[in-house]
Formats: sequence, structure tokens, C-alpha cells
Amino acid sequence: MMGAVGLMYLSLYLVLDIKPKDCGVITTHAFVLAEFAASLYKQLYVWLVRFEHRESFDASFCVMFITFLCTYIIYFNVERGNITPNRNLNVNTKELVSVVITGVGAFIISNISFITTKTPFSATENMLYVRTLVDFGGMLMLMTEMGRRNEMVLKNESTAINQLFQRQYEQYKLAVDNSEALRKEMHDMKHYVMALKNEDDPNRRAEVLEDMEQAIAIQESFMNTGNKVLDVILTTKSLQCQKKNITLNAMVDGDLLADIHVKDICSLFGNILDNAIEATQQVEDLEKRLITMSVHSRNQFIIIECENYSESANVRLRSSQKRRIFKSNNLPRTTKKIMSNMALVLNQSIRWQKSMAVL
Repeated sequence: MMGAVGLMYLSLYLVLDIKPKDCGVITTHAFVLAEFAASLYKQLYVWLVRFEHRESFDASFCVMFITFLCTYIIYFNVERGNITPNRNLNVNTKELVSVVITGVGAFIISNISFITTKTPFSATENMLYVRTLVDFGGMLMLMTEMGRRNEMVLKNESTAINQLFQRQYEQYKLAVDNSEALRKEMHDMKHYVMALKNEDDPNRRAEVLEDMEQAIAIQESFMNTGNKVLDVILTTKSLQCQKKNITLNAMVDGDLLADIHVKDICSLFGNILDNAIEATQQVEDLEKRLITMSVHSRNQFIIIECENYSESANVRLRSSQKRRIFKSNNLPRTTKKIMSNMALVLNQSIRWQKSMAVL
């Protein structure tokens, strides 16, 4: 039996090209389904033999074929909504253990009566009926668990999308307000210039120029990369950078990110920029408060690069921290699903930090 399950896992893993944990969940579902179909076939065939009072290979084959065909067709139509094609389940270890325990428990309880009748869970009569009923209950538990998990995933995605829409609406309102303010400023530009020429008070002249520069800087902070989701993120981070005297330069081809999920874009770029802003705002030299981000393609790969200065004292690690953060091959440990590499170039007092993600 273990060999059959292992062969089933290997076949699904190679054919479907999915993650190991996802394959473990699907294998458990397939195993319990096959166990239920086999027990149902056996029960129906025994019931048929009781009426005909004789066994027949042809009858056994017909019952088996019809039972397995109907069971798999019904299961496919009921369960296909719980497993989205062309998309990973992203099952975690806790969920995998729960599914495996459910499947193994259903298998053991349904078959223990055929091994011994001396346990509290063994049936002395109608063992085929008990086996079919337990397998059916285990299959329903797995289907319900998968449906509940998908509901939670959809709820979390819906919450993330609603938050994104709220940010987009806030960006829209801010864009309208600042566009109107800038339009008024541009309309009165001639008057400002004439007033500045005739203004003798240097403090008043500096105040007017500062107001004009702020209005223009806010308008320039709005990004247009071709990807609406990334526009919201970059615009929000750009406004944060302005408040902290950080210059954010972005050279991004947003069309390259069209096939990436909204949640992944928010998580990836949000984390990269948050880390860069946190490091850059601690640099005392305002001229070095610079963050440069680029997204481009190279050899069918999407390259995301983010570069910024960082104080050397802020990135110096103790030996224990190095062992915890870096692996034996001197690459950072990461829980991200996206493979990334970070390179640090040393100067005397300032480090130029570069993060790269390859998709």
C-alpha cells in the first residue's frame, strides 16, 4: 500500500508539475477517493452476488467499471471548483499534516475490521458497509476542508484587493486635488514671476519659491508604469520618500508584471521599498538619500533591481546573526517563494546596497 501511494505521489508530481506539499494534498484526496470507489464496488458486487447466487467475472468487471466511472465523474464535477487549474494551492505544513491525518485515519478505521475484531473501532457485522461509510465520511471531510480553505483564501484576497482599491481611490483624490492646485499655480506663474522680480524681502521670495517647488514635486511623484497596482505602490512610497528627504527614481516596465498576481506584486515591491526606505532614511548625508528601482526583462526573465545607500553601522552583523541570516553558501536565508540574491559593495563609511529579484 505504501508503494502504491508513493507511486501515485510521484506520478502526480511529475505530470502536474506542482509543489511537493500541494502534491501531498492532492495525493491524499486521490487515495481516499480510490479507497471509497473500491469499497463501494466491493459492496455492490457482494450485494449483486447475493441475489444471483453465483459469481461472474463479467458481472464483476461491469460493476467495477460502472462504479468507478460514476464515482470519478461525480467527484470531478463536485470538486473541480475547489482546485483551480494552472494555479498552485500554496499549502503550508500545518494544512498538509491535517489532510494527511484525515486520510490516514479514514483508511485505518475503514480497514481495521478486516485485520482484527478486538478493537473498539472494529465491526463484527456489515464490515463492507462500515468500510464504505467511513471512506465516504473521510472523503467528505477532505472536500469540506478544501472548500473551507479556499473560502479563507478568497476572503484574504478580497480584503487585499479592497485595500488596494481604497488606496487607488485615495491616490485618485490626491491626484485631483494636487492637479487642481498645480493648475492654479501654473495659471498664476506669470504673476508669481513678476512678483518675485519686484520682491525685495528675501524671506518672502524664498517662501513663495518653496511653495511652488512643493506643488511641482507632489505632481511629479505620481507614477505611470503601465501597471495600475504598481502605480499605487510606487506613488505611495514616493510620497513617503519626499517626507523623509529621499529621492526615489523608478524605471519600470509595468507591462512585464501583467501575469503576476496582485497580492504578489504588493508583497514583493512593498517589502523591497520598505527595506530600502528604512535603510536610506538613516543616512545622514542628504545627497546620498537615493533609491533607484528598475524592472526589465532579460533572457525571458523579469529582473527587479533596487539600489540604495546604507550606513555601515546599520548593516554590521554579529556572528550569531550571520549564522541565522546567511546559509552555508553565503546567500541570505529567505521564506519568499521568489528566488532572490543580494549583493553588498563596501566603501569606507557607506555601503551601497543592491537587491535583485529574478522572476
